[in-house]
Amino acid sequence: MKLHKLVLLIFFAFFSAILCFSQETTPTTEDNTISLRKERERILAFGLNNEVSGLIKEFIASKDLSYNDHLSKLFVTTKSDQIQRDIIELYTVIKSNNLINQVIDKIKDRDYETRSVIIAGIRYISEINAVKENHDIFMELLEDNQKDFRIEAIKVLAATGNKNYSKPLMDLYESDDEAQVKLQILLDIGKLEDPETAEFLKDIASDKYLERTYRQYAINSLGYLKDENSFDDLVAAYKEDDPFIRIYAISAISKYDKREANLLIHEAIRDENWRIRKQAITDAGNRKSNDFTQILIYRADNDPVEDIRNTSLTALAEIGGKEAFDFIRSKASDPKIGVKTRHHAFTLAVNKDTANSLEMIETIFAKESSASNKAFLESLTSELCRVEYSGLAPFFEKMLESSSVVIRIAGLRGIRLNKISSLKDKVKAIAEDQKQATAVKNNAIATLEVL
Repeated sequence: MKLHKLVLLIFFAFFSAILCFSQETTPTTEDNTISLRKERERILAFGLNNEVSGLIKEFIASKDLSYNDHLSKLFVTTKSDQIQRDIIELYTVIKSNNLINQVIDKIKDRDYETRSVIIAGIRYISEINAVKENHDIFMELLEDNQKDFRIEAIKVLAATGNKNYSKPLMDLYESDDEAQVKLQILLDIGKLEDPETAEFLKDIASDKYLERTYRQYAINSLGYLKDENSFDDLVAAYKEDDPFIRIYAISAISKYDKREANLLIHEAIRDENWRIRKQAITDAGNRKSNDFTQILIYRADNDPVEDIRNTSLTALAEIGGKEAFDFIRSKASDPKIGVKTRHHAFTLAVNKDTANSLEMIETIFAKESSASNKAFLESLTSELCRVEYSGLAPFFEKMLESSSVVIRIAGLRGIRLNKISSLKDKVKAIAEDQKQATAVKNNAIATLEVL
């Protein structure tokens, strides 16, 4: 009897020890989160260039700037051009000015820096709207020996809309020997919308002895001015035989708020030349007028060129309205049409009319979830997880239960982007599930960081 009690005592003691050991050694979600963060910090500090670059691309995809201190330091210390460009891209996407001082220093020291890094930096300054306070630097760039820097400076200054840059750009056109620089000025100077540039542009646009591209780009800029005295010149250009001149002319005409412009666009949408049709369809979408809805539906249904059919769907989404989006959703739901068109229609609907597309999403998910090949559904969920709309929570929840790793990851990314805290417990369970793929677990841990 005593021996029996002793055996039981030893058994319970052994079992308790195992239980305590397992509790101590099984990492909690909090441990996993801390571990992931530490591992990422170690990669940033000690990783190979391709490892660091891959991690920064993850930050770009999730718009994660929580490692700002490490990235700022890395930007200054790394010798890798790729990593520097990746870091600039991250701050550009997020539109954060936290990197501005470091980037300005590189631009000032551009003679000793890699050209691609400087160009990325110039674009970053433009994206965060910091051109005004760095005016002197950009005026210097207009005179730089590197034509690539001059070209980037032209783009940036024109994008500001500040008419004070008109004269410097016209002067540069006259003095610069590089054709690419001249063409960039013609292409972008119209964005300043300065009437003082009208005659300069008309002279070039009407000169049939000039190389075609010069005329095309001058016509493009004339459109931005919407100068009444130039409208007839643009119509004349549209009636020329050269289809490439006509494309730019119809685009310029479309910027005028005139009935005649609508009529010409309608005519161009029916043009035999598919490039002219495509441009006119894009212009119709930009005008956001219901006058074009019916003809765009017709083109989306009947145009012989797939690219034109998809461009018509894009234009309809720009115009908007129930009729347009109901038609787009019908294309996304139609299994008889091409996968590319269905994917495009789905993307337009969920991004531009999300609230009214929930029924469509549910119907498509129900049909595609039972398909043996999950490739199409994976492509749709990869689009859906980029949409910021908390009403998508039920779909993200369903995606967590999919047999597809791609779909589960998409569900987690959608939850992370929309910060859907109601699904935190389910995300936590995935993070702690040892049977999950590593990529899924890591995405779950990263999602918990923001919930």
